[in-house]
Amino acid sequence: MTIRSLLPALTLAVCAVSLLHSSAADPASSEQDVLSVVQSREEKNIRDTANIPIPLPGTRIDSVLVSVNGEPITLLDVILETGSREKELAGIYSGERLFSETQKLRDEAIEDIVTRKLIYEKYKAEPFDIPRQEIENLLDELVRTGGAESRAALEKSLQPLGITPERLREEAKERIAVEVLLIRDCNHHVNVTPKEVYEEYKAHPEKWTVPEKISLQMLQINVTAGSAGGDPKAVVNAVRKALDEDPSQKNFTRLVLEKSDGANASSGGISESIEIGRLRPEFIEALDGKKTGDIVGPIEAPEAFFFLRIVSTEPARLVPFSQANREVREALFKEKVAEKRKEYEAQIRRGAVIHHYFN
Repeated sequence: MTIRSLLPALTLAVCAVSLLHSSAADPASSEQDVLSVVQSREEKNIRDTANIPIPLPGTRIDSVLVSVNGEPITLLDVILETGSREKELAGIYSGERLFSETQKLRDEAIEDIVTRKLIYEKYKAEPFDIPRQEIENLLDELVRTGGAESRAALEKSLQPLGITPERLREEAKERIAVEVLLIRDCNHHVNVTPKEVYEEYKAHPEKWTVPEKISLQMLQINVTAGSAGGDPKAVVNAVRKALDEDPSQKNFTRLVLEKSDGANASSGGISESIEIGRLRPEFIEALDGKKTGDIVGPIEAPEAFFFLRIVSTEPARLVPFSQANREVREALFKEKVAEKRKEYEAQIRRGAVIHHYFN
């Protein structure tokens, strides 16, 4: 088992975010109610893990980057939170761009950790009960879904990074406590009125409009190693001639079954409906102004030539307010909660002693 399996227990905030709406609906809900939901949601989200980058030999993962009222935040604290995204960045960027993007990601993580430490200080000043069993349950779930043979195997995997089982438990406790306080002090003070919901719906119809969709039948002729064999351009010309002579659906389907290299050629090449804006640009251009039953092509792309037949179209439509009501309210609620949390975080930072040791 790798260090990646620790990540879910160290990211309880992910599942707690989903409590925003249920908690707001009942301002009197207790911290214990929130804890029970956090536990149940974590069992679902615990599988969303990723590898943590292993520091190069000689790298001091215990290097202190920031201190918050005397409490240190180390490089290890940061990469435990950024590791998943850092590996994604390494697959996209390289060189100086990779360095700058990684640094930006870590800077954001540091600020998040600073804020969390300050909120946790509020919890320690006025603690409430977080049953140990709740944390133990999360660790048991981590063992069960993360691939470790036992709790002992999990603890052994932590040793190289100096993470003790008790530290892991404390991290989980901190995350739970912070989210409970954010829900209590922010979410429960946010209210969205029916008037606001309706005004938002009317002001931004584009947000509640289902885009135009299209279903296509595709005939694909690869530029190399095509199933039809021979010169691909000769195959394209033959297909175009056959379609000019008989543009019927029956003939198009016959040609797909005989000559197409598309992934779904064996079933006739018909796709499910897709938003037109999500098609590749050359398809969008070729289909502009066309109607159901029309055939376009050949469309030349680097890997293949394409013929497209329009099977059906669905025009863009505005979702009725009666159906969009809940989604509009949830969107407004999230916006207000985000604003409230920014204010809350700015408030708790006032008077805090924060030292950065690296630029």
